[in-house]
Amino acid sequence: MRSNKGNLLLALILVIGAGLACNLESEDTKGTGETSEKSNQTEQLPRKLDAYEIKGFKFAYYLIPADLDREALIKTANEIHAEDTDSQLILVDDDSKVAEYIKYAKAISGIGELDEPMPQEWADKHIIANVQKYTSGRWVLCESNGSVEIADLKE
Repeated sequence: MRSNKGNLLLALILVIGAGLACNLESEDTKGTGETSEKSNQTEQLPRKLDAYEIKGFKFAYYLIPADLDREALIKTANEIHAEDTDSQLILVDDDSKVAEYIKYAKAISGIGELDEPMPQEWADKHIIANVQKYTSGRWVLCESNGSVEIADLKE
C-alpha cells in the first residue's frame, strides 16, 4: 500500500509540474523565454521614464516602440503630447542610458556636476525624435535629437 501511495504522490507531483510547465510555456510570447511580464511592458508603451524642469522649461522622456514608421511616430507623438501638453518631449526606443543622458543635459544647463560625457553613441542610435515648442507657439516633432522637422503637432 505504501508503494501505491508513493507512486500516486510521484504521479501527482509530475502532473502538477507538467501543468506548471505548460502554463509557463503559454506565457512565452515569442518562443524566446520572454514572459508575459515583459510583454506587458511592451504593451504599455509609450511609457514616461522621467521628467524635470529647468528654468521654466519642462522636459519629459518617453520610451516608445522601436521601428515606428513615420505615420506611427507622428501618431504616437501626438498622443503623448495630448497627455503631456506643456513638456518638451524626448522619445527614445531604449532606456539603458536615459539616466546618464539626463544627468548630462541637466549639468550643461547648470544643474548638477558635469563628470561624465554625454552618451553620444546611445543618443545617436536611440533618441528617435523630440518635440519642441517654438517661440511662435508651435509644437513640432523633429528627428532624433535635432531640429529637422517631421510634423507640427495638434494643439
